[in-house]
Amino acid sequence: MQSRGSSPPLDYSFRNLTSVQALGDAKPRRGLKRYRRSSSGLYDCHALRLNNNQLPSIQGLHAASYQVLERPEQLTWLDLSFNKLSSLSAELAEFPSLKIVYLHGNLLAELGKAIRTLRELPQLYSLTLHGNPLEQHKKYRARILTALPQLRSLDFTNITVADKIHLTDKPKKKSLSSKI
Repeated sequence: MQSRGSSPPLDYSFRNLTSVQALGDAKPRRGLKRYRRSSSGLYDCHALRLNNNQLPSIQGLHAASYQVLERPEQLTWLDLSFNKLSSLSAELAEFPSLKIVYLHGNLLAELGKAIRTLRELPQLYSLTLHGNPLEQHKKYRARILTALPQLRSLDFTNITVADKIHLTDKPKKKSLSSKI
């Protein structure tokens, strides 16, 4: 039995897309490796690059993915970096196999809302959020790591055992007698 190689990410980066509904009409970028297509003519891959566009929202992404991908439910990597996203759609949870999500360089400002949406992705292990206004939140990294304990990488930095220990350590209040 011949092993099928992995297909490259379906690349719609730098296409000046202003809505995800335009995916069906846009042509993906050509790379070094050819895209695999299924018998239905849809792309047979597990990664989607929508970075460096003008997307203000990902509303409708789930439906749009069925126009181009053979099995959107098996999408494991989604790159939405460098767009104009100000919030995340709850429909991100419609991609339960997502393991890697790049959201850096957007306009995401509400850390709590972003975390609530990302919590719905049980297999997520690599996430980028740097370069968004929410990065200025006081306990940005700690809040994300606490809410998403399965992460192995945040903002292209591996999460270490020390990071996890630091989160579980509670600061001890110094008693008056220890100050004397």
